[in-house]
Amino acid sequence: MKKKAILAVLMLSLLACGSLLARGAGESTADYPSRNISFVIPYSAGGGTDSLMRLLANAMEQDLGHSIVITNRAGGLGQVGLTELAAAKPDGYTIGALSNLDHILVLLTGENVSYGYDSFEYLGAINTTANVLYANDNNTGFKTVDDVIAYAKDHPGELTVAISGKTHIAEIALFEQAAGIDLTTVMQGSGNDSLASVLGGHVDMALMDKNFVAQVQGMGVTPIVSFSADHISPIEELPTLKDLGYDVATETYRVVVAPKGTPEEICQKLSDCIERVSSDPAFQERMAGMSENYRYLDADAVKARLDQDYAMVEELLKAVPDAFN
Repeated sequence: MKKKAILAVLMLSLLACGSLLARGAGESTADYPSRNISFVIPYSAGGGTDSLMRLLANAMEQDLGHSIVITNRAGGLGQVGLTELAAAKPDGYTIGALSNLDHILVLLTGENVSYGYDSFEYLGAINTTANVLYANDNNTGFKTVDDVIAYAKDHPGELTVAISGKTHIAEIALFEQAAGIDLTTVMQGSGNDSLASVLGGHVDMALMDKNFVAQVQGMGVTPIVSFSADHISPIEELPTLKDLGYDVATETYRVVVAPKGTPEEICQKLSDCIERVSSDPAFQERMAGMSENYRYLDADAVKARLDQDYAMVEELLKAVPDAFN
């Protein structure tokens, strides 16, 4: 009888342990988070996405009371890191970030992509930034978009534009489509390479980050137009393409995401945390010190904006199938 009693107790103990393991050692959505969180950044350390997301992660871990451990998984416009994130257990203990246009371009034009648009829960975004079209004064004398378009219509394909990435290909293609013009893009290794090319007059124009505006002052290069949806710092006075009647807005924003299937309660906790910490004026001041413009989008708003961007690029590829060839 004693042996049977002991066996019964052991069986109950094993069942209890199994139950605890199945639930993550006693974890529940109500207790979340009860341990450290892994944060996958699909870009190299030190870049714009990495720097901004590290700032956010630091604020979130103070708010949540547990460490957020950053892991950089760079490669393929974010594809390497997002492949890992999409395959992670959807329990809230692995989250990550993506850049909107990179994400969409991988999904629509990438090779061997193992995840889809619906492989993630989109939790929120906190920033906006945009590129600007710059013109070399000696080569062109352009001061306005009308100048660019008028010349390009009379000289199809003659104007050269330095670009530095696949997203820039999409932006220039959208501009060409909206304005009915043909430009010649010249791929560079980085924004700094594009800057050197346009400053040196090796190209007529360049599409570069808004923060290059300060660097080109007095150097024979004129900022022409912003590709942002509205007016942002430090280019508040610069017209946008939308201002001028061209339906092109290709601003960049970084989105915090979790694997598909992460419990709704946990997603809501994370979204609320992102909103809470990013609304702090001190946090926004630190963002400004990184030349980042604060703009919060909650889970619904960021998904709606991503839907718009996805449709925009999808329509571009239908109209110009060889845009990225």
